[in-house]
Amino acid sequence: MNILVTGGTGYIGRILVPELIGRGHNVTVIDRGFLDYDDPTKDYEGAHLIRDDIRTCDPSRLRGFDGVIDLAALSNDPSGDLDKTATWDINYIGRVRIARLAKKLGAKRYVVASSCSVYGFRDGLSDESTPTNPLTTYAEANVAVERDNLSLNDSSFRATALRFATVFGYSKRFRLDLVVNAMTFYGYKNRVVRMMRDGNQYRPFIHVKDVSRALIQAIESNDDIGGRPINVGNERLNMQIKDIATIIMHKLGKDTKLELYGDPDNRSYQVKFDAARDLLKFETKFDLEYGVDEIIDKCKEGLDDLPQMHTVNYYKTLLNAEDSIAKYLNLKPKIIF
Repeated sequence: MNILVTGGTGYIGRILVPELIGRGHNVTVIDRGFLDYDDPTKDYEGAHLIRDDIRTCDPSRLRGFDGVIDLAALSNDPSGDLDKTATWDINYIGRVRIARLAKKLGAKRYVVASSCSVYGFRDGLSDESTPTNPLTTYAEANVAVERDNLSLNDSSFRATALRFATVFGYSKRFRLDLVVNAMTFYGYKNRVVRMMRDGNQYRPFIHVKDVSRALIQAIESNDDIGGRPINVGNERLNMQIKDIATIIMHKLGKDTKLELYGDPDNRSYQVKFDAARDLLKFETKFDLEYGVDEIIDKCKEGLDDLPQMHTVNYYKTLLNAEDSIAKYLNLKPKIIF
């Protein structure tokens, strides 16, 4: 297939795009490259990389694709609340624009990456029938883009939204604003694992390689998976933060200490993933221990702490900078449907 990946040089894209190429797809990537700290093209041999903005790119960029995987977004709750207007412009208006243009210009399949954060915090297990309860701008934008883009689903255009658990694991565009990654990385560097107080809160988790696998499964699937959101993860990775800390400390050795900080965080949520198994025919492969081990191995190989790995702080730098990148972030979107 001819596949377009928006936001394809980011944390997930650096795993996904080489996999798509390896499976014989013709891949085009559109990404502004805000957070790139190396040249992704050496891993994207055979792909076409376009430096452009989903809000303003010429509509002709969307012509000639069989499928679109939409990853372009400010990538988590804290970064989404830094500039709510920019978040809404990119995460909602930009992604609706991409989906509508894709359909208009002949694409047959569309998959958007959403998040289990749309459920907010609640007792019990949430599934796709659970009412959404978005608590942040990032989550609100995901709910809105699911609503509008899934409404495009019909017999000629299959639109699917994958609600991913919290992602962890190594990627060549590594992120240190993700809890497992940060606890492991700084635990190795400082021999101290920092945890927010008692760590009793539950979160669902998924390895970045499994995110890539699920996106590929969705875009390649011939099954009727359109018109609805699908939670993607594994119930075994509905984990308490204190259990993650225990695993990391065991991996790092006896000289590692636990440090508690902040106030107790009683916000918890857990998610069911039956639909991923039943509809998407998808099962995760990578557990938490695998992700912790690979990050430790990369630390031993010299993995550095770079500004772009801290998404929130780096976005703050961009938003405060008096240069062209900050101006791009604050562009008013050009709506062309």
